[in-house]
Amino acid sequence: MPALGMAQETGTLLSWHKTEGESVKKGELLMTVATDKTDVDIEAPVDGILRGVLLQEGEEAPVGEVIAWLLADGEALPDAAQPQLDKSTSPKASTSSVQEKSTLLTPVAATPLAARVAAEHNIDITQVPASGDRIQKEDVLAYLATQQPTIQPSAPATTNGQGRVLASPKARRLAQEQGLDLATIDGSGPEGAVLAADIADAAAAATIAPPAVSAVLSSAPAPELSPSTAAAPIAMSRPWRIMAQRLQESWQTVPHFYLERDVQAQPLIDWRTQLNGRQTTKVTYTDLLVKLVAVALRIHPRVNAAWHNDAIVVNAAINIGLAVAVEEGLLVPVIHAADQLGVTAIAEQRALLVERAASGKLQPNDMVNGTFTISNLGMFGVDRFNAIVNPPQAAILAVGSMSERVVPVKGKAKVRPMMTLTLSCDHRVVDGARGAQFLQTVASFIEEPLAVLD
Repeated sequence: MPALGMAQETGTLLSWHKTEGESVKKGELLMTVATDKTDVDIEAPVDGILRGVLLQEGEEAPVGEVIAWLLADGEALPDAAQPQLDKSTSPKASTSSVQEKSTLLTPVAATPLAARVAAEHNIDITQVPASGDRIQKEDVLAYLATQQPTIQPSAPATTNGQGRVLASPKARRLAQEQGLDLATIDGSGPEGAVLAADIADAAAAATIAPPAVSAVLSSAPAPELSPSTAAAPIAMSRPWRIMAQRLQESWQTVPHFYLERDVQAQPLIDWRTQLNGRQTTKVTYTDLLVKLVAVALRIHPRVNAAWHNDAIVVNAAINIGLAVAVEEGLLVPVIHAADQLGVTAIAEQRALLVERAASGKLQPNDMVNGTFTISNLGMFGVDRFNAIVNPPQAAILAVGSMSERVVPVKGKAKVRPMMTLTLSCDHRVVDGARGAQFLQTVASFIEEPLAVLD
């Protein structure tokens, strides 16, 4: 299982694009893997024949674990592979057959989207009946609808031989920060290991039903719900679960404070009109703000810092993340070295990243090493809002809509296009004065864009 990000613990195989025994050339599409952030197409690193497939579509494996071999023509599987193949083909029940082993070694014929939907709902793709030659998303959803939800008692977490609960390092840290006992959490990782997502689920459950309230509710008679009033939980996608976990962690651990500034937007409007009038690449207000914010961060490096291991770390690069809403959740693709790019180059990169985000084709490098984030909801008519800081970054800028307002100009009431900027800061890194100075610089650039050329 390839490592596709520094914080990645596991990967979910969405689809094999080659079958057992099939030849593959270096650079050919071999498989599609889902990480916490995106789905990634993996190319074959060498020429070879795909042998000894251990991981099936919809299954998860830790980073670095062997999931198959690429062998040269005539080359045999290594001796170390046989125990793993025996383990993967051993039946879960008391009976076994050659057909069962063959099924485990042969990828299920399913579309990548069907495999992803199955993985997100913890469905064994091999159990889904296909309506055609391949299992489609509709087949998975139909199968899901036939499964009646049941409430199972919490199972104790899996432990190793010394009684230590199996858990990822991030899960241990989050459990300690939120006061949760790992032994009481049912792990969803390999061999029952507790993952960070399991901690988020346990924390959410504890928030919804704290012990004191649970005790009172348990003594009261359960209300009878008719089919029309019974509410079914919404099945969350993996990106949505990760987004919920990270935002909850930020809200609970980052000391937020907010600064607001109303800015006259006419110069920004004029600048965009001039640019779009003389070039084919269409520039948005977000593109202009990325450039202005990047230059402002160069002047105020403390805002381009991060809180890491109880220390402030100032980032050398200025990489601007853009909050992009997709059906599965919130993604933050990054424009790297934004202070060194022209507005046109920023617009081209932003358009490409948004397109990839919408189609689920973002690559791991598209979403790493962000140092500051912009969230623009102005196109939805939102006047102003407070955004949640994206850790370990120190701040995020929320941009509201442009609207005509009556403002005083040299003692007279004038109508001007205005916009509201709200800066959310991590007080451990940025104090009020530094945040205000940065926001002042951004506002001055918006009201006089040519200043960025000085």
